[in-house]
Amino acid sequence: MADDGVRRVEVTHRPGDAQNSSLRVRVGDEVLVTLHGSPGYGWNPVEVVAGPLTIADAGAVEGTVRATVRATGAGEGELRSTSSFRGDQFGPQTRLWRLLVHVSA
Repeated sequence: MADDGVRRVEVTHRPGDAQNSSLRVRVGDEVLVTLHGSPGYGWNPVEVVAGPLTIADAGAVEGTVRATVRATGAGEGELRSTSSFRGDQFGPQTRLWRLLVHVSA
């Protein structure tokens, strides 16, 4: 694989893990997000809530979601996803995953 100058930062979250609160990247970097779930308690697609970030690629398999997020400009952004129990509408509460991303020039 050729060195394209893009730095890739991996962020992985498994059930029971402490949540990452923030991340620092540079313009042009990619954040590779993997949120592990299960078929019964799966994650919704990762969303850019605000800031200079764009989803370049995304996918989901059996409750686990993956996203490649590109930093497109300097500033602060936020990524989010929620996870809900899919077997019973009155089941466990919805969980929120969020990550603040600080992008420098």
